[in-house]
Amino acid sequence: SETIHSRSYTHIIRNIVNDPSVVFDDIVTNEQIQKRAEGISSYYDELIEMTSYWHLLGEGTHTVNGKTVTVSLRELKKKLYLCLMSVNALEAIRFYVSFACSFAFAERELMEGNAKIIRLIARDEALHLTGTQHMLNLLRSGADDPEMAEIAEECKQECYDLFVQAAQQEKDWADYLFR
Repeated sequence: SETIHSRSYTHIIRNIVNDPSVVFDDIVTNEQIQKRAEGISSYYDELIEMTSYWHLLGEGTHTVNGKTVTVSLRELKKKLYLCLMSVNALEAIRFYVSFACSFAFAERELMEGNAKIIRLIARDEALHLTGTQHMLNLLRSGADDPEMAEIAEECKQECYDLFVQAAQQEKDWADYLFR
């Protein structure tokens, strides 16, 4: 569904501006967008990095680029759990200020077609959120892996902080959009 979302956003942008490249180029240079992306992508980056170390180096303590790295299955599971939690924050919090803008236009009977597209995307994000929450609940229960329940308990504060940060970044995004 993410490919469909991407095409939908592209369709919306092409209907609003003459030169969509201006909008697309801004995505990679806009500091506000980059800050939002960093809050989520860092968890993916850490999971990918640890997975690479796991496959390339195996368990143990290693020096990589002058940095001491401890590789263990437990640490890899922790990175997976935190990455999944960041997806949960993304699906639960991160889109709604932007969605609200489209819905506000529709309420004023402006750009109603765009709002219909965004409503479908919002529905998909709610489905993604439900799926992610089911996965997290399964991991927290320890039903498939008791160690995951321990990891979930260890990560409680970090997960809480992740959501607080996501909420603050969404408030900052609203301030940026409505300045």
